[in-house]
Formats: sequence, structure tokens, C-alpha cells
Amino acid sequence: MNILKAVVFAFGTAMLPAAAHAVIVFGSQGRNTAAPTGALADSGWQFQGTWGAFLGTPIAPQAFITAQHIGGSIGNTFTYLSQNYTTTSFTDHPGTDLRVWKVSGTFPSYAPLYTKNDEATQSLVVFGRGTTRGAVLTVSGQDKGWRWGTIDGAQSWGTNTVTGIATSNTVGQLLAYDFSSTAGNDEGILSDHDSAGGVFIKDGGTWKLAGINYGVSGPYKLSASDPSSFGASLYDQSGLFRNDGSSAPAGPGFSYSSRISSNVNWMSSAVPEPTSLMLLGGVGLLMIKRRRR
Repeated sequence: MNILKAVVFAFGTAMLPAAAHAVIVFGSQGRNTAAPTGALADSGWQFQGTWGAFLGTPIAPQAFITAQHIGGSIGNTFTYLSQNYTTTSFTDHPGTDLRVWKVSGTFPSYAPLYTKNDEATQSLVVFGRGTTRGAVLTVSGQDKGWRWGTIDGAQSWGTNTVTGIATSNTVGQLLAYDFSSTAGNDEGILSDHDSAGGVFIKDGGTWKLAGINYGVSGPYKLSASDPSSFGASLYDQSGLFRNDGSSAPAGPGFSYSSRISSNVNWMSSAVPEPTSLMLLGGVGLLMIKRRRR
């Protein structure tokens, strides 16, 4: 099996660099900020709650899941379906970026979990609260994608297809999906502050939580000697450089989300409700390995 090494940007409150549309999409709209409709109706938008500047997803009557690297404290407020809930405790999963918070009160609904191990090649819908899509990035006369714009905190979504499963010694298994220029207007890639948003895959007739957003390819430089780097959503990384000065790989940038299916047993132990209920119902640079398609 061929192994590809990729530099990944794990974004949160202490990311590099500081500046950055939530999930950035390829089409002229730049992002989708209203709930998806049609075939994508009820694909996870309804299960996203607000956790500070980020998102969280209820997975049980009194628990929601998010990313460790975005932080948070006991006593903070999680807002879901216009109701506020106070966090009372949390549990981290060692060797991953996943964190389960318990709250006072009871959620009126919560997301079912994707427990199969067949995510590769599956279509997905991803949610976040990241940056606007900024200016077109051109290198040697060739358009490569877009720089990240400003962080506005608007919830948005995009679609994609799981390329494979990435494995990291520090954050475990991740769903990997690239930013293709030929996959339609809603093709999405993550940007700064999309961390902790949910990824949903359809199982039969039900959309289920399959991932929690972790990071994205980058940051980039225009030359190896540039003193500063920047975040960008790229469908072609060739001609650019990584933060360490090495050449960026040819091909599109990738998004990475912590995999739910490989962590279901831990989640069951971290949630105070019976497993049957759950199943039905920052930061920095990291070298990770991705399985080839």
C-alpha cells in the first residue's frame, strides 16, 4: 500500500496564521448558509449546536461531542435548538481529538451514530462555522483555489466523498476527503473555525454522524523562504510550499475529520445513557498518513 504524508492544519483558537466562509464550496456562491434541502434535507444541520465559536453535536439526551483542541470549560453554555445548556463535566478520548461533554437538562433530540467501517467512497455532508471564501489564489498564471477570508461564525455546509482513512499516532483515525474541482458546486473543504463540526453519512434512509472536524491541508507559502504562511482552500496545491519550506504535493488539498466508527465503544462508556439510546437516536502542525484511494 502506498502511503502519502500530508501536513495538516488543525485549526482553533491558537492556529497559525491568525486570520482566515465556514465550509468553503467550489461554486460561485462560495458557501451554503441555509439548511440543505431536497435529497440533503435532515442531513445533520438540525443536530448542530453552538459551542463558543464552534459547533457541537448532541449524541445522547445529556451529552454532546466536539473536538478537544477547541477547548471549553465546565460551566460554559452549549446552545441547541435555541435552548441553553450548562456543561457539567467532560471526557476526552486519549489518542484522539474527541471530547464528550455532559450537560444539565435534556436535549429534545440527538444524532444517531454511523457505526459501519465502510466510509471510504461514501458521500458526506459536512458542517462548520469557519471563514468566508477570500480572493482567488493564482500561481504562475494558474488558479489554484481561494485564500481564506474573514471568520464570521455563520453555520454552513458542503458535500464531499470520503477518499480514505488517515491514521495518526496522536489523533487516531480520520476521515480524509479532498477538494475536487469537478465534483459540483457544493463540493466543500474546511477552513479556520470549522473544527468540531459534524460529518454525516447516509445509512439506509437515515443520515448519521460519521466524523468530527479536525484539520485541513496547509498552511501554505508562495515561496520556500517566505517568513509567513497563510490558509487557503486549494483544488491544486502544485507550485506552493508548506510551512517548513518543502514543496506542497500536486493535487487538491484535504480535509480531515475524527472518525466516529472506530471510537464507538469509548463513546458508549463516556455517555451516561444506555448504548442502545446512543446508537439509535490548538493545535498545530501534524504529520499524518493517508491510505491511497
